[in-house]
Amino acid sequence: MKILLLSNSASEHTQRWAIALANHGIEVGIFSLNPSSKDWYKDFSLITIIYEPDNSINNKKLAIKLSYITNVGKLKKAIKAFQPNIVHAHYATSYGMLGMLSKFKPFIISVWGADVYDFPKKSLANKLLLKTIINSADRICSTSNCMKEVTKQFTSKEITVIPFGVETSKFEKLNVPLLDKKEITIGIIKSLEKKYGIDVLITAFSNVVNRINEKDLKLLIVGGGSKRKEYEALVDNLKIKDRVTFTGKVPHDEIITYLSAIDIFVSLSILDSESFGVSLVEAMSAGKPIVASDAEGFVEVLGDEKNGFIVPKFSSEKAADAIVEYIEHPEIAIIKGNSARSRAKEKYEWKNNVEQMLSVYKSVSK
Repeated sequence: MKILLLSNSASEHTQRWAIALANHGIEVGIFSLNPSSKDWYKDFSLITIIYEPDNSINNKKLAIKLSYITNVGKLKKAIKAFQPNIVHAHYATSYGMLGMLSKFKPFIISVWGADVYDFPKKSLANKLLLKTIINSADRICSTSNCMKEVTKQFTSKEITVIPFGVETSKFEKLNVPLLDKKEITIGIIKSLEKKYGIDVLITAFSNVVNRINEKDLKLLIVGGGSKRKEYEALVDNLKIKDRVTFTGKVPHDEIITYLSAIDIFVSLSILDSESFGVSLVEAMSAGKPIVASDAEGFVEVLGDEKNGFIVPKFSSEKAADAIVEYIEHPEIAIIKGNSARSRAKEKYEWKNNVEQMLSVYKSVSK
């Protein structure tokens, strides 16, 4: 079987899907509107980058998305040369639009979050465009049930939920109890962008520092992004610079190292377009005590508060309360961390998710 992925080749999500499919003997072609940062695919003979531009196209405005039409001719040539059995677009707008305009069948769209949560809210034109794109697909996939419900506003077609899970066995030895620890590291692994609530976390951490004197508290912020200078300025203003580390963007294969250094994992995204949360699932797999905002995807992934504390979006005070609860009652951290790991193994095992996708491909190809 040959699958042509229309997706950002620089995205770790794209790379993981491509590698998983190749490991199952599927020939994978990738048509990307962004260049890869490295030759991540060079060790996989079944993965081919069909097209990448020299420069990224990152603007999210409708006018820019419509300009993607200029790439339709290139995509049609790529389809003719690659001869795929299925074209699968990851992200409904842009790549989904390209796939629709190619008119290739069978055609699958995977929605990712902002494409169905945020994009259609900006204008009626955006909403109508998304509706047209979604309904051009033969099958629609979503990483979560909450995103499926949002997507159902735009189509009556079948939507298959396939989580973007993790290899839970890789994380099983990372759970170090808080009992008797003098130095405690609170941490997050996320891009430094507004929607991920890093500023809320920094403020919450400052609150915790002011409340707990007997522990050496550190904040580890793993990830790069456009808001780094803004967040560094906030750290300076709160006078906690000596306690906070910004790592910048790190390769995904180094995530385990940083996750192992985190004692309490905190993810406080402020938008419901945070419709799943892979880093949250990784932290759950590691048995970390978790504090998460009540963004729809986080609530679905955690399930309930037996697996971690869920706090209101934007509330640095409630987040600080939850962190303090873990520090002062480490037995709670152990119980919730173990429960979170059990849930991750049950719900979000990567090999099972890949099998789900293969099943969709077989069904659609028939």
